[in-house]
Amino acid sequence: MSSSQSRPILVLDTSVLVHEPRCLEGFHDADVVVPIFVVMELDELKTSGKVQVAAAARQASRFLSKLMERGSLNAPEGVRWEPTGSTFRIVANGEGSGMAALKESQGIRKMDLLILSAALSVKKQSPGRLVKLLSKDVNLRILADFEGILAEDYDQDRVSPQEMFPGYRRVEAGWAEAQRAFEPGGLRAEELGIHGLVPNEFVIFGGGERELVLRYDGPTGELRPVPKDFTRLAGINPRNLEQRMALDLLTDPAVQLVSLVGKAGTGKTFLALAAAMGQVRFSGQGGYERILLSKPVLPMGKDLGYLPGDFQEKMQPWMMSFFDNLDQLVPTERGASTSKGATREERAWEQLFATGQLEVQAIHSIRGRSIPSAFMLVDEAQNLTPHEVKTIITRAAEGTKVVLSGDPFQVDNPFLDAASNGLVYVTEAVKSSPMTGAVYFTKGERSALAELAATFL
Repeated sequence: MSSSQSRPILVLDTSVLVHEPRCLEGFHDADVVVPIFVVMELDELKTSGKVQVAAAARQASRFLSKLMERGSLNAPEGVRWEPTGSTFRIVANGEGSGMAALKESQGIRKMDLLILSAALSVKKQSPGRLVKLLSKDVNLRILADFEGILAEDYDQDRVSPQEMFPGYRRVEAGWAEAQRAFEPGGLRAEELGIHGLVPNEFVIFGGGERELVLRYDGPTGELRPVPKDFTRLAGINPRNLEQRMALDLLTDPAVQLVSLVGKAGTGKTFLALAAAMGQVRFSGQGGYERILLSKPVLPMGKDLGYLPGDFQEKMQPWMMSFFDNLDQLVPTERGASTSKGATREERAWEQLFATGQLEVQAIHSIRGRSIPSAFMLVDEAQNLTPHEVKTIITRAAEGTKVVLSGDPFQVDNPFLDAASNGLVYVTEAVKSSPMTGAVYFTKGERSALAELAATFL
């Protein structure tokens, strides 16, 4: 078999390009095929009301346009992209030209079947070659398998939650030696024989009541004690060791990106909000001017635009998780506002929205913004693609801290799962930077019932 015959043929579904438009530049030594029906879908999606989807569609189309400058994408040999050694071409199905395919699909929503038809045509024309359909759509992969085509999820950005960087490691021995971290001169990880730590990784010594937790300072190589009391910085104290490690990262301005990963009821959102409230300037300390609250909107039923009211009123149903936690952090004195003539009881924290110190930021409108001196909390980040998370983080200007929180096992986005969402991807991808830190939560603190449901249901 020649070297060209041994190269895989990868047929791309639209869902892959929308999930990660840069993937076209990441395939190495492969023959990449884009069905013309995918191009048609990209054309439809470029004006989608979902801003991130529209942006991804346009980015993928721009790369294909760049390839056209190097040759014809209709040529049997395709167009070679030198940086990766891959070739690209556009195909229709077995019925004939692209125009015939366009006529065939007019007024019919059968794009998945047409893309599958194109993949079957490629396989028929390439005997002896490995033809693989890449799709984020599990149902299309099932259909492809039924037709005898190898189909896989796009896995270049997949990170299993079980294999994801948890943010800490446990060391059974060395509890007594680790006490030297409290002495003048500090303690280096190498002195305890601990190697391979990444910046801001925690090391837990001992067990039971004799647990000691230290955080690794990457630039100096030292292990530093983690405080127990966060009342001054966050107004609360942690209930367990995981929360203690999280608060240590959340209250350290040098750690500019924090990932809080874990099941429901572990206190991720509450801790992040408490740390934010304790560090904004209205509290008399800290360097953050405002708190930005955001989360992906994945409606069940009518979409956001169909809800009545202005932007704040439309967003309110999706922000209730923040509001519930704010009620605990900034309790309202019962009857205080109505006694002054108000028609309803105003929550104590609502004035912070009026003054701009608390702000709701919709994910779909964040592109193009530059956000300085803010504490930005993005909840339910497991419903974002890696591309969307990158877009959010790149909005952070000087002095801004970004906190991503979520449960990778509660993904509502139909094209993501526990291993392909932006939360786990980013947590693993940036773990070696001294500007980042992560904690994987396992211990629930909301209630015994919530812990039961999160664990067994």
